[in-house]
Amino acid sequence: MNSALRHQLRHLDGAILALLDERARLLVQTSASDPLRASPVGDLLRRHTGPFPADGVTEVFAAIDRHCAEFQIEGTP
Repeated sequence: MNSALRHQLRHLDGAILALLDERARLLVQTSASDPLRASPVGDLLRRHTGPFPADGVTEVFAAIDRHCAEFQIEGTP
């Protein structure tokens, strides 16, 4: 792998991590029972045209939602 490609991949990985952290920060402001907390995967998949497989997108967002479940307003269910 050439260094330019490796640099791009590192940059994208950093951006993905920053976005996950931002999602977690926003979820701290919501109730765990809010139905809008979950990622709208169906909407995303309807617009998705890239090479990443739909079942993979579903798995990724399920994992994100599962791990973000711990972020909630203190004292809310």
